[in-house]
Amino acid sequence: MTQIKQREKRHYPIKATKSEVLRFIRDREFVTVHDLIERFGYKYKGAEKRLYNLAREGLITQWIERGQWSLTQDGYRKADYYDQQGR
Repeated sequence: MTQIKQREKRHYPIKATKSEVLRFIRDREFVTVHDLIERFGYKYKGAEKRLYNLAREGLITQWIERGQWSLTQDGYRKADYYDQQGR
């Protein structure tokens, strides 16, 4: 009988919650991958993935100039919602 190995899922500690990242972007208006690295301690790929995931959710948009990201209207609403909920 062949034993099938299951891959272990890697669980990395969360550097920042979605609400923390959205509020950070709101407070700065524009951010880059390097801003997330500096503020939250992400590695480059982790920061990039966080931004791409937020963009896929429609909460941020990327500007052509220097890889900057900013909140969409939905992103502002979500950040405000998190503030009201005390998250």
